[in-house]
Amino acid sequence: MDIKDRLKGCLIAGAVGDALGHKYEGIDHITDMDIEFDWQISDDTQLTVATSEVLHNAIEIEPEKVAERFLYWYNKGKLSGLGASTLKALRELQVGGHWAIVGRSGEFAAGNGAAMRIAPLAFKKYATRLKIRDICSITHRNDEAYTGALTVYYAIKASILNIWEGDDNLIDYVIEKIPDTRVRDRLIEVNKLKHLSIAEIGEIYKPTGYVVDSVPMAIFAAQKINQSDFKSLITSLIKIGGDTDTVCSMFGQITGALKGIDMIPAVFMNKFDNLEVSQTILDLVDKWRE
Repeated sequence: MDIKDRLKGCLIAGAVGDALGHKYEGIDHITDMDIEFDWQISDDTQLTVATSEVLHNAIEIEPEKVAERFLYWYNKGKLSGLGASTLKALRELQVGGHWAIVGRSGEFAAGNGAAMRIAPLAFKKYATRLKIRDICSITHRNDEAYTGALTVYYAIKASILNIWEGDDNLIDYVIEKIPDTRVRDRLIEVNKLKHLSIAEIGEIYKPTGYVVDSVPMAIFAAQKINQSDFKSLITSLIKIGGDTDTVCSMFGQITGALKGIDMIPAVFMNKFDNLEVSQTILDLVDKWRE
């Protein structure tokens, strides 16, 4: 696949995961997944698309422009399900706050909001760790949140560079790239349990809004893509409950970058086609410059 095929797979599978998981977010003891409902995306996809709108034709990655785009979407009432850290940043941007200082800091800023929207940067040649940190800091000025985003970035980059081919060695690759943090510690822990199923690992580490719980779960599930299929893995992630939209979206982004849209069942693609962002995503892919 070329870079645009991978980008298309990443964005579409991420949106599918978000829309499926959004219905079940926070619900425990789910026994079955139903897809026959009115699919709606959340801020996971909305902010990923907003980031893509800034980056699609850019050479320089400018966090102030990404912040401006986030604010545009917010002022237009186009964002839903916002976390506390992102909402704080947007409200302060709205009254003239600078992008570098509006993001939440401290222990309570270790949410998923940076990791869930970082994927587009993996498709830009000139993305650096400093730029990744800047983009994260718009909403989350926290080392764990940044490391979670860096983890997703490197997982997707491993697919683009043909370093990872869908086997259970993705965590091995990622942990060598990221700082010594709780996210890294959790990845090491779950890597020792790679023989377990998603359901079994979910009993030990339930995904929450805390980045240490959710990003490793998404990576763990992605490592099983050659052993199973997209629908089965998404279903397993939904059944363990918790922050299902974000975990399923990140899982979709990572596996979509590897496998492209061919792995997505036709019934899911039909539902995606009816989402209001579907044409926007296709247009962004078409216009994308590395």
